[in-house]
Amino acid sequence: MPHEPPPAEHTSGRYRFPKSSRLLTKPEFDRVYQRRCKAGDGVLLLFALDNGQPSTRIGLSVSRKVGNAVVRNRIKRLLREAFRLTQHDLPTGLDLVVIPTAPDKAALETYQRSLKRLTTKLQRRLQVQSTMPAKTAPRATPTETPS
Repeated sequence: MPHEPPPAEHTSGRYRFPKSSRLLTKPEFDRVYQRRCKAGDGVLLLFALDNGQPSTRIGLSVSRKVGNAVVRNRIKRLLREAFRLTQHDLPTGLDLVVIPTAPDKAALETYQRSLKRLTTKLQRRLQVQSTMPAKTAPRATPTETPS
């Protein structure tokens, strides 16, 4: 049976996943964690931060609690593929850190649904938080001095 080429839509570059779409360094991950804007659904836990760029970037954090190296690498491959296929359906301008919470539910379609749902939820939260006035310290009232 001859090998069939992938569909044209997959080779057009639309579904690429370059390094510029990834969080790679500890400071990048720390910046996202410090924002503390997170959402979970029993399959994934996502942390998000506005990145001020026209694209969404992703970082993966898969704990050893999930399983041995073979299991962890499989989950990371599935998460990268889920992001690659859904990146154009996700809100733009976010840095995401993705943590799988249910390795037994590891399936491409499940991860795709979770990514879409949680990313949209986090974008709404970030928009609401950015439009809220910043909390300011109460103003000190001047003390009266006897004259």
